Amino acid sequence: MVRIRMQRFGRTHRPFYRINAIDIRTRRNGKVIENLGWYNPMAKEGDEQIHLKEDRIKDWLSRGARPSETVMDMLGNRDLLNDKMKAEWEAERAKSRDRVACKQALAKAEAALKEIESLGESSDEDPAPFIEKAQAAVAACKKSVSHGRTAAAEKAVAEAEAARDELKKADDAKKAAEAKAAEEAAAAEASEDAGDSSESSEESAEG
Repeated sequence: MVRIRMQRFGRTHRPFYRINAIDIRTRRNGKVIENLGWYNPMAKEGDEQIHLKEDRIKDWLSRGARPSETVMDMLGNRDLLNDKMKAEWEAERAKSRDRVACKQALAKAEAALKEIESLGESSDEDPAPFIEKAQAAVAACKKSVSHGRTAAAEKAVAEAEAARDELKKADDAKKAAEAKAAEEAAAAEASEDAGDSSESSEESAEG
């Protein structure tokens, strides 16, 4: 089987790649069957950056040659893939986008977990149940990444952020109740002090 892939040339920090048809059994820098173009990442985008022998590439593809992942992107972006390969390429691109979205969701879920842990250090509410919920959401989000399951990732983020918001709400409610109780105790104590003062004044008057 023939593989269409890149071979690296150029100097250190200035790479240059040739795009070649190579037998799949040949080592990476082994004998080239045919040169099909080049890629110069140091050049500006356009014809100066990539040159492809389109007719020869299409001929090799028609004979069953398989491009590497990087070359597949180059050919797909230039509409050089046959229908079957184009469908495969578009499906893989969609899956890659979904995996990126899942990784972004994972970052949000992990951020929510860290926030819960941080809130727990100063919270009057026990953070353990909320941490457990967020940890489960993070674990579910990690599972979604490899398969690109965006719906599952979004659900997990919502659960992690809900746990964070629940802890905030519970902590605020508990602190508000404690503050109210403290105010009522202070008011009661002030009332008692006022009563004692009044009684002392009456006793002094009678004396």
